[in-house]
Amino acid sequence: MEDMTHFDGKFFSTLRYLLFKPAFLSKEYLKGRRTSYLHPIRMYLFTSAVFFLIFNIFFQKKENIPEVRVPVSKEITRLEKERDELKISFAKKDSISYEEDSVENFLKFDRLTRDIGILKKDSTKRDSVPSLNLEEENLTNLGNADSIRNTLKYYDSIQNSLQPDKRDNFFMRQLKRKNYALELKYNYDHKKMGQAVLENFFHSFPKMLFVSLPLFALFLQLLHISNKQIYYVNHLVFTIHLYCATFILILAYLILNSILQSIHLKGWIIASISFLTIFFYWHKSFRYFYEQSRKKTILKYVLLFFSTFILMFLLFSAFALLSFFEM
Repeated sequence: MEDMTHFDGKFFSTLRYLLFKPAFLSKEYLKGRRTSYLHPIRMYLFTSAVFFLIFNIFFQKKENIPEVRVPVSKEITRLEKERDELKISFAKKDSISYEEDSVENFLKFDRLTRDIGILKKDSTKRDSVPSLNLEEENLTNLGNADSIRNTLKYYDSIQNSLQPDKRDNFFMRQLKRKNYALELKYNYDHKKMGQAVLENFFHSFPKMLFVSLPLFALFLQLLHISNKQIYYVNHLVFTIHLYCATFILILAYLILNSILQSIHLKGWIIASISFLTIFFYWHKSFRYFYEQSRKKTILKYVLLFFSTFILMFLLFSAFALLSFFEM
């Protein structure tokens, strides 16, 4: 808390050097001149906390879209048509156990049959019917433990009835089991389920970036392995300063873009300027810190870009799956 609330002269002077003299702070750290500036970790803690706080505010806005409601009679007709199509597809199969999507079809048929019955008895309960995929909180008891156990038991029985080479592998089995459990938990409201998974993933995004810090520094170490004067910790400090500056530049873009949108102006100009500013900042940082020619800097910059893209893709996938299984 002290790192994030205590401000002194060091903070503002460090911030000035960070933004207007790219890689200067990293150079000073390399030379041992550290007492006059804010510690890199403290700077990262503060900027990342502020970044994700404001970032969350900007991307949690919900648009108010007027809802156009279809008459209940037409909804019933549509659901009956879907149910009848599933019934016909079941009749064409010798054994439902060998249908790849049999679990989904079984759950859908059961849900449609139940929801049609509810709507025919009382049309005012349309907001609690999962098949209509409404955003409001569903009131059915589909997410109880018995329903989840029965669904997973049904899925396992189908898998056991298949030939070993046709069964889902361990990973796909766990993925599908979790998906079925979440569908029941959120009453088949895939939009609400997706929003919950995305929200859970967003909360793990800061951890993902923090994990990427030492790996990004490792890429820098490999790209400059011939430079024996710069150790891994110096690459790491350079990476922290680079991340902090990028956070601040992105925040500046979000704020300016929000101002432009409030006065009904398109923000593509600000977006282009922000992208070029970040690109220029990174280029100047690399040139000043590693003291290499423009040609070498650009070449290593491109290599770093592609390696970082692969790294972030792998981390993104790993944390997305982790967020999904933590639901």
